[in-house]
Amino acid sequence: MLATDKISAAFRAIVEESEKGLSQSAPEAMQEHLKTIISIARHQSDIRSAAPGSCTAEKDT
Repeated sequence: MLATDKISAAFRAIVEESEKGLSQSAPEAMQEHLKTIISIARHQSDIRSAAPGSCTAEKDT
């Protein structure tokens, strides 16, 4: 397994564990922190599991 695959899998695990915390009755402040963690981890996982050259953003010329 490539290092990027391992990192992507780790971020998916972070999302799973954070979602478990949301499903429990956590204080409001903790829920907001968990939502932030989930958002960041999903983004990082998506970036690392994207196929090379799949970015559709315009490149600076």
